[in-house]
Amino acid sequence: MAAAMEAGFIKNPNTGEHCHSLADAYMASLADSALPADIEGRQEYDGLVAWSLERRNVSPGEVVRTFNYIRVKAVRVAMKVAQGRGEVGQNNFNY
Repeated sequence: MAAAMEAGFIKNPNTGEHCHSLADAYMASLADSALPADIEGRQEYDGLVAWSLERRNVSPGEVVRTFNYIRVKAVRVAMKVAQGRGEVGQNNFNY
């Protein structure tokens, strides 16, 4: 799963297109991990996802831009966790 997420993100680093659901699934797969880096990564990821879903009093276009910006940040967090676990290459994902 991490390799598929990495391949998609390398292909679309600015939008994370086709990576959001992979990142969600990857981070969910770490739910039972007690490793401090995994716990910290899950907390950061969950916070970003929750933030992306908050209601905003802005135009529909601004909602989409904000959602995508935050979700790309979340995918980068998932990639950082996967790198720390040695499951993806040592790419620079601009954390």
